[in-house]
Amino acid sequence: MRTYSKLVAISCLLVMAACTPMVGPTPSADTLTPPPVTTSALISTSTAGPQADELPFPYSLISRESIFTYLEDLTSIQAYSGWRNSATEGEMEALDYVAGTLSEFAHLQDLGLELEHQSFHVFLATEIWESSLFLTSGGQEIEVSANAVSGHRGDVQQALRFDSDGVLNDSDRDPVEVTGRVILLRTQQEVLDLLQEDAEGKIAFLDFDVIDPMEVEANVGAQLVTSLIQNQVAGLVLVVAGGQGKSAGDGDFLEDIAMTEGIPMLNVRLEDLAPAGIDSWEALAAIETARLIWDTDVFLPGQSGNLVARIPGADTSRAVILGAHIDSANTPGAGDNALNCAVLLEVARVLNEGMIEPPVDIYLVWFGSHELGIQGSQHFVNAYPEILDRALAALLLDGFTADETGPTIFALQESSYTRFGDRRTLFVDYITQKGEVYGIPIAWSYDSEFASSDDGSFHGFVPAVRFAFGNQEIGHRFHSPYDTVDSVRDQGGVMEQSASMALIVALEAPLDAPNLRVTPEPEHRALIIATHTEVINMMPSSLIHLDRALAWGGFDVDVIPYGQSFSAADLADADLVLALPVMDYPSGAYSTLYDEQWLSDEIELLVSYVEQGGFLILTNSANIFFHGRVIDVNEDWEDVNELAAPFGVRYGGVPFEAFRARVADTHPIPGDLFDLVMLSDNGFPLTLQEGIVLAEVKGEVAVGLVEVGDAGGQVLALSDLGLLGLVIPNLGERDSIEFILNLARYVSGR
Repeated sequence: MRTYSKLVAISCLLVMAACTPMVGPTPSADTLTPPPVTTSALISTSTAGPQADELPFPYSLISRESIFTYLEDLTSIQAYSGWRNSATEGEMEALDYVAGTLSEFAHLQDLGLELEHQSFHVFLATEIWESSLFLTSGGQEIEVSANAVSGHRGDVQQALRFDSDGVLNDSDRDPVEVTGRVILLRTQQEVLDLLQEDAEGKIAFLDFDVIDPMEVEANVGAQLVTSLIQNQVAGLVLVVAGGQGKSAGDGDFLEDIAMTEGIPMLNVRLEDLAPAGIDSWEALAAIETARLIWDTDVFLPGQSGNLVARIPGADTSRAVILGAHIDSANTPGAGDNALNCAVLLEVARVLNEGMIEPPVDIYLVWFGSHELGIQGSQHFVNAYPEILDRALAALLLDGFTADETGPTIFALQESSYTRFGDRRTLFVDYITQKGEVYGIPIAWSYDSEFASSDDGSFHGFVPAVRFAFGNQEIGHRFHSPYDTVDSVRDQGGVMEQSASMALIVALEAPLDAPNLRVTPEPEHRALIIATHTEVINMMPSSLIHLDRALAWGGFDVDVIPYGQSFSAADLADADLVLALPVMDYPSGAYSTLYDEQWLSDEIELLVSYVEQGGFLILTNSANIFFHGRVIDVNEDWEDVNELAAPFGVRYGGVPFEAFRARVADTHPIPGDLFDLVMLSDNGFPLTLQEGIVLAEVKGEVAVGLVEVGDAGGQVLALSDLGLLGLVIPNLGERDSIEFILNLARYVSGR
């Protein structure tokens, strides 16, 4: 077995630019260990670097053929069923494929490889059981490949329009079949001029360009499709051609369709009609009839999962995380993101073939439900605080593209540090300089939008960057039926570079850049309790400003994830405990599916914690946020009162319309601030039996502090979770940093 301290020494000899010049005699490769090198001081004497076929061991083991084999296997899983559509059987099959492949690596097994299938809920999921299209021409019926449109991600009623039987949580196979003569529509005007007598009972073939959300104004597509449905077409086939069709399989862009029941709606590539002798729109006129078979079901909640592989290292007290999302919005999803899922498998294969023991634990993670709002990576971050505590860095591989051909770093990590006065870009600098050493051309782009990809989920906890690849031409195919293996066939070199960089981060960074984390060593502990908070987008992974402010204040931030209760031992040494709002996915007519609420023994534990001198923060939320927008009211908002009552606190009334609360008293928590930032229509007025009113909205309490017992216990009641800087993408930076920093300083000084 090769330990990596020796391997990196050999690499240094082969690639002299990678190492700091040494004084005195050169030790042998058997005894050479890498000199300590800070990220800012990495030396690169050559920007050209070696060519791919000159890379040293173990990077020389990377095989383009192997990566493409994994890629082709992944993209063949349930083709034309939403291709591993989020939270579906296809997604689970893909995770099983990865697990099965990893289990065949004997050396990794000897090291103690551990595999864990994580399971978690998402709000909505659409399972595409069948999407078949048959064309009759010259009296002969021929089947061609087609896909169905996925349902809406954040609205139950909208999603059910893409459920073939219109019944929620019904998994029975009950396909809808329609047959009719074909009408061809290639312009908006043709759709608008269509008469009901000419449309009724027909199968409409619509040029996707007419409703393409990338090309037409918002809602135009939904209005045109609504017009067709109102004219009683029996089915709709969206035809994409020429490498276009971005978002063709995503029902999200048709969210404003005005219909109460769905109709069979498929999408097809013009090129896939070749078996029926069709190679152009003009040739479509030869079709006599079309037959559609459509079978889809919508689930609330949907069931998704991650696969986490731990490869033990020589030092198990530290870790590196490498991740990629395994689901895709459309068929077949080669570039976004099967390619990087294959790259992670190649990393494992190289470690196995090279008989390498890494210097620290390596976590390879395949995330589910990325396309439903980066749910898989957020679940991982919320569920594994212990891994995050040990992690030096996280490299997240994605298919998002830049103008340059070659890997691109999206430097999201630095935005969290910059807000706290540290403008260094340590991880980005490290990767960029390693790229120069090894001949991997890298550009980097600053990304300030938290929720753009999986790296955002790690933003508050671990130095993380997104490592992307490709160019705009490839990017236009993502989320389209043209994201095929053939579309990335010329990206083999970039795939090798991505695998090399993932290995560099896993094998070399722990040795020559061990100090990528710049926050101070923790002296305090904060515990965030999400036991009854099912909504992934409203858990700690989205409270990045709070997480980072606490880290800069010397706090270790731990999490009790959804569905996991807590004990007195969990609370024992916590300087701060944050109780997140109670909220589950079922609501309205579906609220009886199950219901989250605080349990009496949990309340007793938290009361005892405060009475013994602890600091507890109560929060609430009138709404459920999904990827930055409100998708539902939080029917469980009153449940916080069971926990608040022992402290003389009650939430109630009409949510504040205001987005700022005026500071009402001089106290270290608000400090010198004049007002505090809230989320509009999200915070409930508070009633305090006693205590200090710290902030108010039009005379009603928005923030209050209550003294409890004789041991110095305190309860900070916040009307709105948004006061803690809940990230809402596209709203820009919310000025809550000073309030959160004041809070961290106050608690650390108690």
